[in-house]
Amino acid sequence: MTKKLTEKYNDSCVKLFEFLKMLYQGDVEFKRVINHFSDGEYNGKSNTHVTLNKYLNAMRIFGIKVKKIKRKYKMYSSLYKLKFNLDDLKSIKYLKQIGDILPEGKTKTDFESFIRELEIRFDESAQNIFQLENNTQKLNFEFSNSEITDQLQYCIKLCQDKQKLEIVFTDEKGEDINLLCSPLEQIYQKRKFCLKVLGNNGSRVYEIPIDSIKSIKQLPIASSNQAIPTTVVYRIKNKLAKNYKLRDWERVDKLESDGSQIIVNKNEDLNLLVDRLMRYGTQCTIISPKFLKEEMIERINNTLKNYEQ
Repeated sequence: MTKKLTEKYNDSCVKLFEFLKMLYQGDVEFKRVINHFSDGEYNGKSNTHVTLNKYLNAMRIFGIKVKKIKRKYKMYSSLYKLKFNLDDLKSIKYLKQIGDILPEGKTKTDFESFIRELEIRFDESAQNIFQLENNTQKLNFEFSNSEITDQLQYCIKLCQDKQKLEIVFTDEKGEDINLLCSPLEQIYQKRKFCLKVLGNNGSRVYEIPIDSIKSIKQLPIASSNQAIPTTVVYRIKNKLAKNYKLRDWERVDKLESDGSQIIVNKNEDLNLLVDRLMRYGTQCTIISPKFLKEEMIERINNTLKNYEQ
């Protein structure tokens, strides 16, 4: 029995690696994928679709994003990611423009294949920038003679220097916040360039839009804190618990006797997360961290004020 299970697991691994090889070579037709996972015996009635979804879920767990578009499977992120700065992305964009004017033939095909090999290894920040460029066709990679250029370059330098910062910025409520923190990286999120920092107590990661920063003071103290995932734990119950669909970055930590679930959420944008949990009303309760519970209470109280006479 053990031998049969081992052979089955080995076969599954081989199939998965062969599928990855197909994806690295380019988009894969749906028919070819189905034939691969059914050993060429798919008749339209077998459960190969279920098997395929299991493989896709396994890849998703390891950070490999694959989507089916127009009956073709395409890889959107590799198991191994490279960190590209703005100059790198600007150079890749120019290379893509050169590839567009090359005559059809082997050189053009090889050139486009090389660009694709780079693109599927983009980290999340680079993917966001390129996605915006594809959607709007207005993204300016040069940022020449603009204020944003200096801001971006300064933030990149702060991250490289690895010294603690004192930042004054305006939050979503229009209030000025004075924050002691350690710089982590510059990211692109929700169509804004942000400086990602770790709070001085090490309990919260902040993603501060650059255009909301009023002042930055570099302190003569080395930054020893490392980036850590922001973990939020909350309980869901009743109908929500029965129908809730886990995100890629979530897991069920505990199933309780009354049917409620304890969910662990790692590294989701906190503002988006709180907005989402607010919509669940009394069927959701934040357990930790404390500062997020307090923020939820504040939002609820502010909402109640709208109904006071």
